[in-house]
Amino acid sequence: MTKIKLSRLRRLLKNQGLDGLLVTQPANRRYLSGFQPDDGQLGESSGALLITANGAIILTDFRYALTAGEQAPCFTPVIYRQGLAAELAALAPGLRLKTLGFEADALLVSQQMRLAEKLPGLELKPTSDLVASLRVLKDGAEVRAISSALGLMEKVLDQVIAGELVGRTERQVAAEILRGLDQAGADGPAFAPIVASGPNAAEPHAEPGGRVIAAGDTVILDVGARLNGYCSDITRTVVAGGLDAAPQGFAPVYGAVRRALNAAAAGIRPGLTGKEADALGREVIVQAGHGERFGHSLGHGVGLQTHEEPSLSPLSRQVLLPDMVFTIEPGIYLPGWGGVRLEQMAVMTESGCRLLNHLDRFYDL
Repeated sequence: MTKIKLSRLRRLLKNQGLDGLLVTQPANRRYLSGFQPDDGQLGESSGALLITANGAIILTDFRYALTAGEQAPCFTPVIYRQGLAAELAALAPGLRLKTLGFEADALLVSQQMRLAEKLPGLELKPTSDLVASLRVLKDGAEVRAISSALGLMEKVLDQVIAGELVGRTERQVAAEILRGLDQAGADGPAFAPIVASGPNAAEPHAEPGGRVIAAGDTVILDVGARLNGYCSDITRTVVAGGLDAAPQGFAPVYGAVRRALNAAAAGIRPGLTGKEADALGREVIVQAGHGERFGHSLGHGVGLQTHEEPSLSPLSRQVLLPDMVFTIEPGIYLPGWGGVRLEQMAVMTESGCRLLNHLDRFYDL
């Protein structure tokens, strides 16, 4: 499979007049080579790939020398001791590179400057989304990996929702989710769990804090698991203490979000743009009178990252195609009251969406 991915990428490089591509984005690096380490923090790197018409090199340092050989067997490992730029300068003449592309959104300006300094005879060209254009279409193995990560996350989330939320802090519930993922065998969370209760649920990406969840609070739980490198993303909104304790106005708000979710899932099909897909869910919420309180996109792609292509947003002209995997997650957020968000994951087929979820934690309102 690695050879197929490299062949596809090389065709893209040829079309863009590039002799090679320097891959520094961690998810792209893993997708093409299998090399798994993440970059520690901004400015740090565990390595880079150099893809040319005839070669595939993984450049890394002593820390990852053994890992590179084990995880990226189709790549020639080169261990640098004086930094990436110096090693590329030593390699470039033998590879006859004249034009080298780099990932513009994954290389700091300072790193670009070092490359330009060490490679004065080489034309450096910024590129955008070359590898992302390959990653956006998932093969069967990737869909199965995402489904497995989602199934694991659903089991943990189901256990948390079935338990007692009243009297616990948001942070305690988030910690239970993390423990559950560890015990279930996940690589870890796909992102930090969102547990937002009561008025905090009016913030779409609220961070779990010390607020004690009370009976009648709406609680948004937005969580994801990472398994074998692939991510999942699911959101459910529940009423702490049971539906009988729901705050005034909960039923129409929840009902609108649920209708928006169902309308989008039923209507999204190949050939629609991300904007058109977004409109399928957004129009339901607009008709319910809450259009201004749905301020984020309807969905996003999921794979090796929790946010990747495609984008289902009012700004997206991207055409949706079979084998794309994405979320559908409408929401309504009312300051001082709380919020409701519901999220499913789907894979596009030749005829429409196939939902990957099995957790039926919804209210029939």
